[in-house]
Amino acid sequence: MNTTLNVCAGRNTAQEIVQTVLLIILSSFATWIGLYRVPWRVSEDPCLVAFAATVVVVICLWLTRWRGLSAVNFERSLLAVFLVGMPLVYVARYLIVSTGRARNYWLWVEILGTVIFAALAVLGVKRSPWFLAIGIILHGLTWDSWHFRNSTYMPDWYAIFCLGVDLLLGAYVAARVPAYQTSVSRRS
Repeated sequence: MNTTLNVCAGRNTAQEIVQTVLLIILSSFATWIGLYRVPWRVSEDPCLVAFAATVVVVICLWLTRWRGLSAVNFERSLLAVFLVGMPLVYVARYLIVSTGRARNYWLWVEILGTVIFAALAVLGVKRSPWFLAIGIILHGLTWDSWHFRNSTYMPDWYAIFCLGVDLLLGAYVAARVPAYQTSVSRRS
């Protein structure tokens, strides 16, 4: 296997293979969930909108990989928007489904999570792409795993979907850090 550094692209062949494999697994996982777990009979559910948005993001990731270094900054910004949007799905779903006294308490928990993940997204764009990877993985490990079978307002299929996407996407972002850093250094 040739692992010589490709200075123009800011990555080597082994990194490209890992990134491609992660995108293939992510695409396959999203396709499987979409075909076998998503209840398509409901049309206005924020979870369905989030599923569709995830499909669009994955398609954009494939396109940015084909465009090379010129699209890396767009990809990084897209992933930051995705990180901010993930907890907003929980807030929206909560506002639609929840009622009663518990509504106020959990709403604030969901909003606090949104603020934390938004801060990680901003840091991921302004400081280091590692904040994006950490934020996306943390969303899966903390938010999604807690909501699975523990939440009255989030469907379990969505928590599983989001957990899988977050872990795979976080690994992809971590694998792309050298490309993001090369892009930033070339702009300077």
